[in-house]
Amino acid sequence: MDLVDALSPLDCCPHFVMVVGKGGVGKTTVSILLAMELGSRGKTVLLSLDPARHLSRYLKLAGETGEIDRGIHVRQVSVEREVERIASQYADFLRELMPSLSVLNLDSAVDALKYSPGVEEEVLLRKLEEALTSGYDYVVVDTPPTGVTLRTLALPRLYMVWLGKLIEVRERIVSLRYVIARTLGRKAEVRDRALLKLYEMRSRFEALERALSSESRTSYVIVATPEPLPMHELRESVGFLKSRLGVRPKLLVLNKVLPEGLAAALGQLDAQRGFLEELRSYGASYALVEYLGRPTESISDIRELRNKVRVWRP
Repeated sequence: MDLVDALSPLDCCPHFVMVVGKGGVGKTTVSILLAMELGSRGKTVLLSLDPARHLSRYLKLAGETGEIDRGIHVRQVSVEREVERIASQYADFLRELMPSLSVLNLDSAVDALKYSPGVEEEVLLRKLEEALTSGYDYVVVDTPPTGVTLRTLALPRLYMVWLGKLIEVRERIVSLRYVIARTLGRKAEVRDRALLKLYEMRSRFEALERALSSESRTSYVIVATPEPLPMHELRESVGFLKSRLGVRPKLLVLNKVLPEGLAAALGQLDAQRGFLEELRSYGASYALVEYLGRPTESISDIRELRNKVRVWRP
């Protein structure tokens, strides 16, 4: 059995494979392994939002795009560049909604946005939105560290609550303007650009929230190493997915597992066995990836790891 077999059902299109975990546990390695397997089943893209840019190092990307194999595309997203683009878009949106602001200098507001809390989550959310209409069958997402990823996954539902309230207020404003115009015998403008924009945004977030909270449309893969802190973040991620999105992880991956002889020599055998038992207790598919004996630094190292993966289904 390979890693992808553990993810079924895989409804598309596209089908998201979200690879989640603490920084340094091997999310990029597992993402590449999954993309290699999915590439034989359909058009696949590996989208990396890893700020450490491990994907660029493994694949020696000169720019932001490349290929692993034929038909398996990769993209290393530059968060800094995307933040610049988002800030400019919001400035344009403000100018469109409130033309009177054009007399003010918006540069300070744009600069503030670049460094505001939540802007990294906004970048990830937009990349997921774009992927919904990308034309790929499978989108493997090498996510940022756990905290950023979980906050991002919570945003679509939160945004829909905010948008619902904004739409309610704007509809009352538009209705009142219409009544006043008719009362004064003036032409009543029914279309409202701000309201139409809010409707469009709500529709987008509804589509994304449906995809992310559907086990047939999105597979969550949580990666950890046999160490206390990565396993703690695995538990946090499992709990978040169940409580906030109503889904379960399809695959739990324990990476850099030491051979038992070496683990015993290092005094880590009991702890490693305990973490493995914990993985079994969740009732999800799980996989062990044996430690290569050296850091994975190239695509050839990752290809070698394919022979060191063992997968079980409950």
